[in-house]
Amino acid sequence: MGGNNLPIPATPDSISPEWLTRALRRSGAVRRAKVVSISVRPVAAGSGFVGQAARLYVEYDRKEPGAPATMFVKLSSADREVREKMRTVGLYEAEAEFYRDLAATEQLPIRVPRPYVSLYDPTTAASILLVEDLGHARFGDNLTGCSPAEARVAVQSIAQLHAHFWQSPRLKSCQWLRSIDNDCGPPASLYCAMLPQFEERCAEFATPGLLATARKFGEVQQDYYSQCSRGPHTLVHGDFRADNLAFTENPGDKSLIVFDWQCTSRSHGARDLAYFTCSSMTTAQRRDTEQELMQLYYETLLAHGVKEYSPKDLTGDFRYGLGRPLSVLVVAGGALDFSSERGIKLARELCERIGTALEDHDFVGLLEDMPSAGSRAVSGVSIEKHETYSGGYDPLILQALAEREVNRDAAFFVPYLKPDMRVLDCGCGPGGISLGLAPLLSKGQVVGIDVQASQLEMGRRQAREHGLTNVEFKHASIYELPFEDAAFDAVLAHAVLYHLGEPMKALAELRRVLKPRGLIGLRDADIDGDVYHPPHPELARFWKLAELVISHSGGDPRFGRKHRQILREAGFVEIVATASSDSFGTPETTTGFSKYWTDVFLTQHHDLIVSQGWAAAQELAAMRDALLSWGGGPDAFYSRCRCEAVARKPAN
Repeated sequence: MGGNNLPIPATPDSISPEWLTRALRRSGAVRRAKVVSISVRPVAAGSGFVGQAARLYVEYDRKEPGAPATMFVKLSSADREVREKMRTVGLYEAEAEFYRDLAATEQLPIRVPRPYVSLYDPTTAASILLVEDLGHARFGDNLTGCSPAEARVAVQSIAQLHAHFWQSPRLKSCQWLRSIDNDCGPPASLYCAMLPQFEERCAEFATPGLLATARKFGEVQQDYYSQCSRGPHTLVHGDFRADNLAFTENPGDKSLIVFDWQCTSRSHGARDLAYFTCSSMTTAQRRDTEQELMQLYYETLLAHGVKEYSPKDLTGDFRYGLGRPLSVLVVAGGALDFSSERGIKLARELCERIGTALEDHDFVGLLEDMPSAGSRAVSGVSIEKHETYSGGYDPLILQALAEREVNRDAAFFVPYLKPDMRVLDCGCGPGGISLGLAPLLSKGQVVGIDVQASQLEMGRRQAREHGLTNVEFKHASIYELPFEDAAFDAVLAHAVLYHLGEPMKALAELRRVLKPRGLIGLRDADIDGDVYHPPHPELARFWKLAELVISHSGGDPRFGRKHRQILREAGFVEIVATASSDSFGTPETTTGFSKYWTDVFLTQHHDLIVSQGWAAAQELAAMRDALLSWGGGPDAFYSRCRCEAVARKPAN
């Protein structure tokens, strides 16, 4: 398969005969033949792919057995902003790495398209996948659904794949492979962001029961994914539905080809089974064959070596797995264009199929019965129930968190550091500051922690890519740090404490892990120090609204000014307080800033704002328009105040 030193073309049309010749030779598809011409025909790649797709018709300078005359190419989006969003959820990387690490090296029990080239550039989030053309096969269709015979082939095939990777240590060695824990982050926030749009756009198709279940699911996602994070896990396709299946007929045999591996992850196999039966069969067919298909799936697992997994386990995992089709339905229904005739029919059909399946299995009852005491566990980390990061984990905010820099965001802290220090970075997110600190601590170490495990893999990936060996990332709560007393020379908490309901409890824990004379650095916003121009009444209302949301989530929007007081009360000494600002004063930054507040903050907190009576839906729409208009204006300027403080733990 294609590899080193092959540049990634920007568009299908930019694939040259010379490039394709090199790629096909490296993959072994051709030996002597040269590509002399390429005809490109764009195709729609389906709702699951955000990028460019085309079929290539190839001519060679000579005949060579096995040289492909046609092939299918998928490229990442030409839009840099879209690529950055996809980077945070890992779609491009997952498919490229699946073909490189698994399809090309494993004897998979399931057939996938032969890959010729699979490349991903982590610095630009650009990717290309060149695979065999499946034009000879008969493709499935979600709208018409699979027949019972086709469903049996699909279920047996996916069960063989799940058995092959059941509890396999091979999966943990694939560092690019996302786990069910990752859905607690950007995917969960995306679900909440898309829910209001789904309700509006699919109001004609969605029953009151489906809408009620969708809202309930949005409220308890942390608890849901906590339960799902428990094993046994295997390799799952993640988008296992009729549209991603192709059937080939051979004498006495029916073969299945599975493609579109962008959503592959490590999770419960029953999620694939639940997703398939809900989305790829009519309700009548599913009800008639569901028990038979579950039995076939279970027997296939046993026949291929799976042990210590009971029918009761499968039933429970299948019921939890119904969250997967619901999540995809809401996100796709809120984000994608269903205005075509087929799109309208498909939206109607999926709402009916998935809604009925959720009712049949009392999914809302499952959600209501899940453990949800005063504290909850997310991948083993205890989190206070009221603690919520009001910014959310949408791809836009994660991108901003990943771009935090030491020279800007920790400039007040850096002069106190020495190369041999061990430093704890609390609330590190995707690791922007942690990675910047690592080179400064050439003889020391940086440990980044965050309560959202999904963000940490981004930091780990960047550390590997930059060859940084003195930085590590751990999933932990600031309230209960997994470190011994006096384990660190310094701790940093950037934009963390003002989101917390119990900051003094967090400071006590930070003081515990500091050595005597150890350094602490805090940086937090203070809403009264923010300035913006030009003034607008809707914007003034919006900032008051943002203050209410932050306070409701357990935070204190005026926390920054209190640094000296709270550090003194927490037992720290030699306290020095300063302030700086984050400014947005170019067309790009003000436009992006206003887009974040409208597309992320207002959307994800829409239901809370309306239910609390802080603003009506029509008022929120007016605020959205005002923010976008302000951000795109030639005079827009915004500056956010950041209060800072450094202090030391007493010597004894």
